[in-house]
Amino acid sequence: MAGIVVGMDRSAHAVDALRFAIEEARYRGCGLTAVEVWEVPYLAEDIGEAALALDEAAHRRAEQELREQVEKALDGKPVPPGLQVETRAGNPSEVLIQLGQAADLLVLGARGRGGFRHLLTGSVATQVIHHAPCPVVVVPGRRGPAATGE
Repeated sequence: MAGIVVGMDRSAHAVDALRFAIEEARYRGCGLTAVEVWEVPYLAEDIGEAALALDEAAHRRAEQELREQVEKALDGKPVPPGLQVETRAGNPSEVLIQLGQAADLLVLGARGRGGFRHLLTGSVATQVIHHAPCPVVVVPGRRGPAATGE
């Protein structure tokens, strides 16, 4: 998966990161993969087949929401050649670090959907920064009316 990999998590920060990654991929003339990694809840491991049905529904919903975020980031511009969109199950930090082994660049938003608002950089970004085998760009979120779409 050479090229740029951007981690997505349904946050406004992730959309900003995707916008950056789209422009960087156009500049470099390389492929771009937008990836959302979702974790299977621990409870799911204990409830068997019912969990598989819930996971499949969650997976389909994650794919649809990721496509919607891509459309939002494109803001009416054409889809860059080679754009791939995928969802994966697993620990977000671990999966992104693994994808970084074949990537030229990993791009993340400064903060995601986690509850640690006091952190300047989200926990996934912090892990990826320290352990990725390739360069990492953490895109800061916008402030003010532009950040909320007002």
